Amino acid sequence: MINVLSPVWSRALRLSAMLLVLAGVLSGASNIFPKDSGPTELLHDIREEWVTSVHVIYLSPSEVQVRWTTGYLGEKAYVHRFSSLPEARSSSDAYVDILRQRLGTRAGAVDFDMRDPLAGLGGVSLVVPVLYWRFIAVAWLKWATLAVLAVCVITMVGRTTTRAPSPGHWLSASLLLGSGFLAHLWSEPFSLRRAPAKDGDLPPRMAGWGVALRSLTWLVVTGLVAAAILTLR
Repeated sequence: MINVLSPVWSRALRLSAMLLVLAGVLSGASNIFPKDSGPTELLHDIREEWVTSVHVIYLSPSEVQVRWTTGYLGEKAYVHRFSSLPEARSSSDAYVDILRQRLGTRAGAVDFDMRDPLAGLGGVSLVVPVLYWRFIAVAWLKWATLAVLAVCVITMVGRTTTRAPSPGHWLSASLLLGSGFLAHLWSEPFSLRRAPAKDGDLPPRMAGWGVALRSLTWLVVTGLVAAAILTLR
């Protein structure tokens, strides 16, 4: 589809898709690495009506993790350790009771559950970054990101001419590293850094190592951007 667009619209569409994917990456990273917080901040956020749901996750008979979000990139968490074992109940249920008591009449303004937002993060999914789209906290952004990735796959397979030696190079880089999607949007059918080829001229070809290098570069750049933004939030 991008092949038949004018160069201006192709650039705009691809840059928009890249920004959306980057926004999804940041949301997923914020969910996987929530800001270290504490109960005082949780109670403040609930009273300010910035929170609708709190996850109290069982870690051990004397330990729970508490997670919540105040919006995009607003994931927070802390671990509570009981000084003694709660009597005849799970640690998560016991801590929910403590929070309800501290909130008083405001307790009904928020839902408490024992669901872990990162359930399923492990095994194969731990080493295949493209699967991290499942942990994007904002629902519409999660599915929008998945839609962009799906269109990229269709484009990789369906494009009649490609700068890479074969569609398999882009598919491998994308499905294994995730950053291959960004490299593909940047590079195909012409580089966003250079003017497109004139009518009748083919854009410069890329070797297989060029696909790998671009994908690794975007992996590093994305990681650095995510680390910087999560540190400054």
